[in-house]
Formats: sequence, C-alpha cells, structure tokens
Amino acid sequence: MSDLWDNYWRDESQHARWERPTPEVLAFIATQSPQARPEVLDLGCGLGRHAIALAQAGFRVTAVDASAVAIAHLQAWAERLGLLLHTRVCDVLDEALPDGAFDMVLSYNVLYHGRRERFARAIARVRALLKSGGLFFFTCPTRQDGKYGYGEQVAPHTYLCTKSITPGDMHYFADEADLDEFLAGFRLLARNRDEGWWNNAGEQQFYSNWQVLAEKR
Repeated sequence: MSDLWDNYWRDESQHARWERPTPEVLAFIATQSPQARPEVLDLGCGLGRHAIALAQAGFRVTAVDASAVAIAHLQAWAERLGLLLHTRVCDVLDEALPDGAFDMVLSYNVLYHGRRERFARAIARVRALLKSGGLFFFTCPTRQDGKYGYGEQVAPHTYLCTKSITPGDMHYFADEADLDEFLAGFRLLARNRDEGWWNNAGEQQFYSNWQVLAEKR
C-alpha cells in the first residue's frame, strides 16, 4: 500500500489540491485551544495540509504517514514555513507511537483503507494513543458514497476501488452500526454526513462521508 501512495504523491500535479486544508478541519481547529489540548497527532497526514494548519494554530504536532514521499514533502514544507513538526513514516497500526501521548487525533480519509477488521483495529489503536478525555476527529465514506459497489468486492461492503484517485485502493464503507461498535470506549460528540459532487477522473460522482467527533472515556 505504501508503494501505491508513494507513486501517487510523486505526481506533483496532484499537490495543489492536497495542500489545501478542508473547511471542516479548519472549523474543528478553530474550536480547540493549543493551551488546553496541546499534543495533536495527524494520523495518515498525506502531504501534511492539516498538520501545517494545526502547527500554524499553535499546536504541537506529530504527523505520520505510510508514504515516505509524503513525509519528505511535509518536512520540506514545514521547514520553508519555519514550523517545527515531529514526523514519522509508519502505518496507522504502528506500535511505535506512545500510548496516552495525545490530546487530539485527526485522521482525515484514512482509516477505512482496508477491511472492516483493520478499520476496527485502527480505531482501537487511536483510543490507546489518546489521553483520557482526548478528542478523535475522523472521516470515512458512507454506503451512499458513489464509489460503493465499484471494483472488486473482497468482503461485505469492501471494494478494491476502480473509480478512485488510486485504483486498487481498498475501501470499507461503514454504516451507523459499524461506527457505534468501533467507538466503544468513546463518547460520541458528533456524527454528520458531508455530501455533494466531485470530479472523479473526469466524471461527476456523488460523495457521502461521515464526519465523526468522539471523546475518549
């Protein structure tokens, strides 16, 4: 999987799009205080758009991604801006990150890349990484998303997507029951759908994503 993303991030024509932080993450950042919750993990940071936004807002940021190409890009970007970030090339399930170290974990469009069991394990890993009372903000596709049903079905609600920015990328599409089960040990603060249309490889496609905010009990 890291090779797939390394190849994608080497295409610099994709960078401008993925260097812009999303409005929903910027809105979330604006509600949080770096004094009250200073330590933040951007889990699956990609090129680092949200890690940069968090650091600019005054948080102490650790950013990790399985792609060495993406992490190198983020390190160079942060250096140009004079920002100090801690970065690491590692998988979402990597055990090297310290338990109980973070006040917030952000994982934007990351945790569903794989089978249902991996998604559940990833959320359990996030819970271990958070301090008591820590916040977890993540996104994942609903079963109404336009990519649902495309590609090879490898397990229930799990597809090797063909209509994706990275063909061959595996997606799990969650429903409310999944999220309730995965978030055992959390208090759900918000679960919203973000929906609309986007240009996917030249075609207009409907997107439907969960935006979830939870607090570790």
